[in-house]
Amino acid sequence: MATKSEILDEIRRIAGEHAGSLSLKKFIELSELSERQVRGRYWATWNEALAEAGIGTKRFSTPKSDEAAVVSALAQLTEDLGSWPTETQLTVERHRNASFPSIHVFRRLNKEVFLPAKVLAYCTEIDGLSIAKEVAQAKVEANSPQESQSQSSIAGYVYMMRSGKRFKIGKSNSPSRRYREVRLDLPDETILVHTIPTDDPSGIEAYWHRRFSDKRVRDTEFFELSAAEVAAFKRRKYQ
Repeated sequence: MATKSEILDEIRRIAGEHAGSLSLKKFIELSELSERQVRGRYWATWNEALAEAGIGTKRFSTPKSDEAAVVSALAQLTEDLGSWPTETQLTVERHRNASFPSIHVFRRLNKEVFLPAKVLAYCTEIDGLSIAKEVAQAKVEANSPQESQSQSSIAGYVYMMRSGKRFKIGKSNSPSRRYREVRLDLPDETILVHTIPTDDPSGIEAYWHRRFSDKRVRDTEFFELSAAEVAAFKRRKYQ
């Protein structure tokens, strides 16, 4: 097993042979080290390893919009409109206000999280957004089970939260309260992605843990999931 110092020396050597530009994939290929020895042991990300080695990291000319700012903008527009914005209304607002996120940002974020739940959580903590809170609450409730699954058949919920690049899957009888508790304990920004109402919280939680067992982070409730795997979880309205 290579030491941290040896890995840094190898990064500098290979980067020097490639004009100071080096991807993790190329480094693994040329160094014959495993990715596990580099990312997840000494550094959480490849950019952190590059930075410690004194190698400049790639900067993007158009960074992703900050998720909190996007949710804040969406909540305020919902408050102003008195209803959940359509894509046309989002586009019109962008033309009126250049600082408002583009429709592409909303589409991307909507694939990652359930936006009404995110807006509801935001409005719960911010004064002056009572209309937006009611609208978001209605959207969240509309996403819950249909009448065929009565309240009496719901014993709890299995939730998915995202913290950094990892996803936490757990069970609770109050996902919103659990979300408020969890995010205080985690270093990265944490969002509530989706909840599944169920009559068997323990069994359904165990099902998703087994389904993603090969993506589990050690003996935790955290998983490193692909976009397709997250989408599969979000498709469940009741289980």
